[in-house]
Amino acid sequence: MQITDTQQQIVERLRDIVATRLDLDIKPEQIGLTDGFQSTIGIDSIGFIELRYQCEEAFGIKIDDDDFTPENFSNCDVLSRFLLTKLDA
Repeated sequence: MQITDTQQQIVERLRDIVATRLDLDIKPEQIGLTDGFQSTIGIDSIGFIELRYQCEEAFGIKIDDDDFTPENFSNCDVLSRFLLTKLDA
């Protein structure tokens, strides 16, 4: 599975958001592409709501309630692909 330059840019922004805006003790470079946001990084339910808000602000998009699912917000790889589809829409 190849990652595009645009997706890589989204991943870098996501890592920065998770590390700096969610009050977690982690650095952006410590977040792996497929590290589970909940299982590995430790984002809780409030953190996911904040992550949604931060993504909407950072990428200038609206994430519908139907799209705010554990499947779409499981890790940087999955979330970056989801955000890429929203940005291309």
